[in-house]
Amino acid sequence: MSTTRLLLLGAVRVFQPVHGYLLRRELLSWQVEDWAHVKPGSIYSGLRTLASHGLVDEVPGDPVSYRLTPDGEVEFRRLLDLALREPAPGDPSRLLAGLCFVTVLPRAEVREALRARALHLEAAASGTAARVRSVVTDRLAPATTAELFQVTGHWIEGERAWVREVCGRLDAGHYRFAGEEPGPDLPVDGVWPPAVLGDAPETG
Repeated sequence: MSTTRLLLLGAVRVFQPVHGYLLRRELLSWQVEDWAHVKPGSIYSGLRTLASHGLVDEVPGDPVSYRLTPDGEVEFRRLLDLALREPAPGDPSRLLAGLCFVTVLPRAEVREALRARALHLEAAASGTAARVRSVVTDRLAPATTAELFQVTGHWIEGERAWVREVCGRLDAGHYRFAGEEPGPDLPVDGVWPPAVLGDAPETG
């Protein structure tokens, strides 16, 4: 639910005032059905739920439009920070939703959230490695149980590598964040210079 709520609040914030059909069309163009498991019909019901919770206002008209309330802005920023800060290995949907709106934040705030994410991932990696050792040595579960933790460990390590890379790009001035002039874009050939990739320390 938090992923859907973040997507709805963020999309309303970008396009407000916006009616449900346009919001649905926009979100489906982002292919949210595939990576966030958001069904088309849930967009309308989600908007009504946000309105009932005071997070969006209904703007009278035919059709009704929506705009963010002050409480909706607070909730949007809370969910966005959570999406960037706290990993969920094996379920990237919340992070992907956060990345849709990441540039509304100041660069330093994004960097700090990703640093916290790196620390969470470091702890998760240690915990997963310990579980693998426990399964192998204790023999209290089928040996193949270790593979559950092995694949989780690979997810975590892949995300740790991504955090290092994206922090390197942030430190190199890529992208445009709140209060900034435009920064360097992705190279035409889609390949980042080696000096940009992985320069940032793992948690620094």
